[in-house]
Amino acid sequence: MSAVELVTLLLIIIGCAIAGVLGTVVASGLIQARQTHPEALLRSARQAIIVALSGDSSKSEAAFATLNRFSRQCTVSVLLELAPSVTGESRSVLISLGESLGVLQRARAGLTSRRWGVRLYSARVLTAFGVESDAVASLLCDRSPEVRAQGASWSVVQPSPAAISGLIALLDDDDGLCRFAAQDALIRIGLPGVEALIAAVATAGEDVTAQILTVAAAMGDERFSPSAVAFTYHRLPAIRALAAAVLARIGDPSAGPMLVALLDDESDEVAMAAAAALATLSYWPAAARVEPLLSHVSWDIRKQAALTLLALGAPGTILLAATAPGDGPGAEMARQALELKSLSITEEAA
Repeated sequence: MSAVELVTLLLIIIGCAIAGVLGTVVASGLIQARQTHPEALLRSARQAIIVALSGDSSKSEAAFATLNRFSRQCTVSVLLELAPSVTGESRSVLISLGESLGVLQRARAGLTSRRWGVRLYSARVLTAFGVESDAVASLLCDRSPEVRAQGASWSVVQPSPAAISGLIALLDDDDGLCRFAAQDALIRIGLPGVEALIAAVATAGEDVTAQILTVAAAMGDERFSPSAVAFTYHRLPAIRALAAAVLARIGDPSAGPMLVALLDDESDEVAMAAAAALATLSYWPAAARVEPLLSHVSWDIRKQAALTLLALGAPGTILLAATAPGDGPGAEMARQALELKSLSITEEAA
């Protein structure tokens, strides 16, 4: 290769490198510009919606005119962003705004789409706005598990008897997401769903019974007490343990003796649940029955026994102090519990 050819080759390489750098800079600038532009639009749309929520009719009309200049995607994005944090009269204004812009109309129409993604998105929009509709019950039976789960979230807005029945049926769904969504919705619905849950648990299978008891333990409604008492005799340890949790959450001290009896259950899971329930109830007469569990072969039960004795106040502390000087795992756990109590007192004093 001659000197001229070598120089020419070098110049070509240098030119390509410079062109590559310039191309990268231009592409980066274009990407940044595209990212900045939508953000500016979203910011303007957000400000216009907030003005509309102020309640001033003249400002609302001006805000509506401003929103009409934005793309539907931009407007819907901001509306969905703001909807969960809007309550009271502002929510009514937001719903009216959604109706005026056609957002809610399109969402209602989308519920009947053959595409599950459209049905899911439409249900999310209506859920975010808190729109009531009889379509909730049908979504709970949708062929798509994602849509059924979203229907469960939407049912909290309008906990009709049909929706509550649909949620209870969803507890037996094949999809875990749907079962979790149904549990969460029933807990959030609260009191309106109690009677239906009590009626359902009387005839439910074991898997659904466990889920209903989980919901009952979160609610703590005293109407669950007779059912919980009955399930302390169930053949499955998991259900007996959940029944103990329900009784503890209800907070009725009369359940104390029954929970004390469960400390002798053959299942470690049930014994630990009973000890935890007694701590929740602060049922101090149980202290003498809890103390032997400090020497249980299971470390988890020994730990729970120590925590329960601390929760039972003076009777529990006295038994811990009497056990601590000895040898063995029970004495060691008692000493750790007393050290924990001492550290807690020191921290409170400080």
